[in-house]
Amino acid sequence: MDKFAEVQIFPKVSKSYEDIMAAIDTLGNLSRENTSFNSADYYRARNFLKSAEDLFQEALKNAKKLLGSLPEYASEEFIKWRTEMLEEHHILTFSQEFEDLKSELVNDEIIKAWLREEEIEIFLKRHFQTQQEGKRKLENIKVRIVLDKLQELITQAKDLQKKAFEKQRSSG
Repeated sequence: MDKFAEVQIFPKVSKSYEDIMAAIDTLGNLSRENTSFNSADYYRARNFLKSAEDLFQEALKNAKKLLGSLPEYASEEFIKWRTEMLEEHHILTFSQEFEDLKSELVNDEIIKAWLREEEIEIFLKRHFQTQQEGKRKLENIKVRIVLDKLQELITQAKDLQKKAFEKQRSSG
């Protein structure tokens, strides 16, 4: 199961991020008033968006499996193994105070690939308190921030897709 975390969360997020950025770039170009509509580009961007959404859903499902509540019958050995595996693959955070956690996330190679420092602070402010409530754990905030960023990008791409489609309809 060591490969499970590696293969199922961050690489899926990475590929989803690549696909969503390609979709946003293409749909943004198609939405501009001074460019002509290209059906091939539109359908390619739509496929990128669909792929990104599918990968996002898979990553979300796997994150819930890896980070969610354990069944009551889980052995102490399994709990220890799961914690060590999550730490080894840099899925968990260790800091408990806001500023320490911000510093940890800003210096995290995984997070830096997808978010700027300002975005990290915005997401951290948004989720710092709620991530400590109920069954949620602050140590899982890195995954929550990355998945929320992807969700925002998917929403942005869908808005651009609507604009491009409307442009195509009005010009056709």
